[in-house]
Amino acid sequence: MRHLWIALLSMMASPALADPVRVTSGEHDGFTRLVFEYGRPVDWQLGRSLDGYELRLSEQPPPYDLTNTFDLIGTSRLAAIWADPDSGQVQIGLACACHAIPFEFRPGIIVIDLKDGPPPKGSSFETALDDTSAAPIEPQLTARPRPRPDSPDEAAAEPAKTAAQYDWTAAAYANLRGTNTDEPTPNDTAQAQSLLPPDPGLQPLREEILHQIARGASQGVVDMALPKPPEQPAAARTPEDNHPSAQIRIGEAQTSVTQKEGTMVRDLGAKGNTCITAELLAVADWGDETASFVDQMASLRQGLSGEFDQPDREAIARAIQFQLFLGFGAEARQLLSAFAAEPHANADVWRAISHLVDGEKDPQHLFQGQAACAGPAALWAVLGDPELVPGDPIDSGAVRLAFSGLPLHLRRLIGPQLVERLLALGQEETARALKDAITRAPGEVGQAVALMDAALDLRTGDASSAEQTATAVLADAGPNQPEALITLTEARIAQNLPMSPDIALALRAHLSDHRGTALEPRLHEALILAEAASGNFEAAFAGLADHPQRGSDVWAMAANLAPDETFLAFAVLERSASAPVVDQATAAMITRRLVGLGLPEPGAQWLSTIKDPDPLLVAETAIKRRDGRAALPALEGQDGEVITSLKLQALSLLGSDMPQAELLEQAGDLSAASAALARAGAWDRLAQNGQEPWKGLATKVAGTEVPSDQPSDQPYGPLARGHDLALAGAETRVAIETLLAALPPPPAFTPAGPTPLP
Repeated sequence: MRHLWIALLSMMASPALADPVRVTSGEHDGFTRLVFEYGRPVDWQLGRSLDGYELRLSEQPPPYDLTNTFDLIGTSRLAAIWADPDSGQVQIGLACACHAIPFEFRPGIIVIDLKDGPPPKGSSFETALDDTSAAPIEPQLTARPRPRPDSPDEAAAEPAKTAAQYDWTAAAYANLRGTNTDEPTPNDTAQAQSLLPPDPGLQPLREEILHQIARGASQGVVDMALPKPPEQPAAARTPEDNHPSAQIRIGEAQTSVTQKEGTMVRDLGAKGNTCITAELLAVADWGDETASFVDQMASLRQGLSGEFDQPDREAIARAIQFQLFLGFGAEARQLLSAFAAEPHANADVWRAISHLVDGEKDPQHLFQGQAACAGPAALWAVLGDPELVPGDPIDSGAVRLAFSGLPLHLRRLIGPQLVERLLALGQEETARALKDAITRAPGEVGQAVALMDAALDLRTGDASSAEQTATAVLADAGPNQPEALITLTEARIAQNLPMSPDIALALRAHLSDHRGTALEPRLHEALILAEAASGNFEAAFAGLADHPQRGSDVWAMAANLAPDETFLAFAVLERSASAPVVDQATAAMITRRLVGLGLPEPGAQWLSTIKDPDPLLVAETAIKRRDGRAALPALEGQDGEVITSLKLQALSLLGSDMPQAELLEQAGDLSAASAALARAGAWDRLAQNGQEPWKGLATKVAGTEVPSDQPSDQPYGPLARGHDLALAGAETRVAIETLLAALPPPPAFTPAGPTPLP
């Protein structure tokens, strides 16, 4: 009876074991899930393999149905899945820097999640199943043959096949040992790595590896370091010590091109670099704005060293952070230098902030490329990224949020330079929002914030208000005098107003005091403009050699304020010389003044630098050069009194009297049109449509028959004809005299002078 029950149980279990195990999958945010439905409890294990992971059952594994595994997922994490042809165990091939976390959903259902990034520390699933005490198996760069399923169903579940790869170390051994098939020694291994032959067949593989490593490095996944020289003496070195290899450590991928929309990690800069986290930049948490700063500083400085005068790392970190909270960058760097023997992991971040709060450049450029970050790193990048230019991506919302989170005293400290930087980058709306975050707070704003407001007024075109603010700051002595002088100069230049030489003298004095500081270039530019506005154009033009970007401003001041002799000394160029590059408005002003002074040739040199010149200026310059053919095309299709006057001048230069007459008739000046018809000899038309006294003269000139009082039947001889001609000539003479008496006298000659500027 007992044997019968065993046979029945075997018959009942056999169909279950024979049914294939269905494997399904799903794609989720941050991980890929595999589900194995066995239909009964099983004893299972998961461990590392050379290709990824192996799912092993303690009993004979059943067949697996893998045909639908890739229906709902891609190959960004799971590269392949198959049952080993020999053991029948499931092999999971990875395509990313991922780790597996398995669990049993309920008896008979095993779930394996492939998650991005490194595995948890001490994970038991990272060891090989054959030796649980072995170290975790890490991915290899050398090629190994990987078994592939033979059945069509399993082959269908494996979408990507890897191409044949090479083992270049084996080729190196062969070159070293010839046909010797002995196992390579450690010394052979080292020599093979150093004597790798330049086999052309391996070049595509090398290029692909380099491409993938470079791509990983740009995404922050791969971190590479050069090998260090061996520390052992030469006699004690092994062959491996003589040939250290560079290590490539793969970390958690920040993002991937295969990720679905919505799974993108928001801690990357515009150039793919990792953003500094908000926890490292929580400046507002480094001090108490409501408590006494003196008491806090005294308390923090008391515990910098502990027993046996050993530095307390945590106390030092709090003290450095509090100095930065106060805006004391130099003091924070002093603490960093004093305790350099005990470096903190965040020392580089603190050092970078210490320079920026002091208004200095960060020599490390730690925040470079992070202006598009979604955290407070965007704010510090605006201050500290020297390569940031207008048009680069900036997360303005992150900048505003981070600035609003700073303590008020720190907002007032870095606000002016931050607003100035944002204005230079074209972020006017963000700059004004930051200004409001300061000025709306209670308390006196101070001179620096007032000058920041003046800079915004300058940017929005209210130069008069900016001048008033700068003048008020200058009246109250303080550390912001250089900034006030710069703002005052910019405001006067924006209004095309002259300046007192005393302003240039004060700027020169401050320039000598700020040599080598961040303020030196701005003071130098302001000095050049002040020299031009005060009439010292020789010094202003000499200073443009170091600051050519202010050329348009200096030339505009020369065109507006310089006397004729000073202006001509710089504006009249040699015939073969090209005009300096200035903006179009300034070049037009210089051209118009030169043409007005009767110098159209030098004016044409400046006009040639304008990409889209004013047609009226082109026509006026061409007329002054007596080039009517060049003037008419510029005026084509335009109307108006000024346009008509220029067209008439151009036609007069060309001697085109009839077109002049038609243009004058259209303009309603019939008297001038009659004169043009007379010059053209159109007596018939003038006799019909002309104005007196032209019409009467034209009537006599246009007559073809001499009138006669003789009857038609009487003979009309030569004597009578001569008498009539003499009579007609006398009448024509009277008409001409009448015409000349009616015409205005010619204008008196006057030398050409400058035309008034528009």
